[in-house]
Amino acid sequence: MNAELASSLAYGHRDDPSDWAWIAAIFVLYLLIGYALEYRSKKRRGIARPAKAAARGLFSERRSNAPLQHFTSRMVMLCGALVTGFAGYFTRNAPVAVQFPTVGVVALLCIFAWAYFDYRTEPRDGSSS
Repeated sequence: MNAELASSLAYGHRDDPSDWAWIAAIFVLYLLIGYALEYRSKKRRGIARPAKAAARGLFSERRSNAPLQHFTSRMVMLCGALVTGFAGYFTRNAPVAVQFPTVGVVALLCIFAWAYFDYRTEPRDGSSS
């Protein structure tokens, strides 16, 4: 039993629930932002029930005219999640009062960059008359 503990400590094995909470929080945050972007898109198009359509559209396969644009949007999102994860990793030994705001600010900046990219590349329907 003691050898197993020493082996576990030697390899740095650590299964701290707070590590999983960070991962879950990042996924939930990006899921909520993705839903908000879908909702905004559905509402802008004038769909009768945008909340229901956004929930359905969040996990559906997209049939857009520009698959490269959709792929690029998802890469921007994933890189933002990666940068947020790195911010959490590099501030792991900092006090919580430093780590949480740092990760929060980095996450918000990445989310705004993703939303801005989607907004700028979203096809506009209709003409301005």
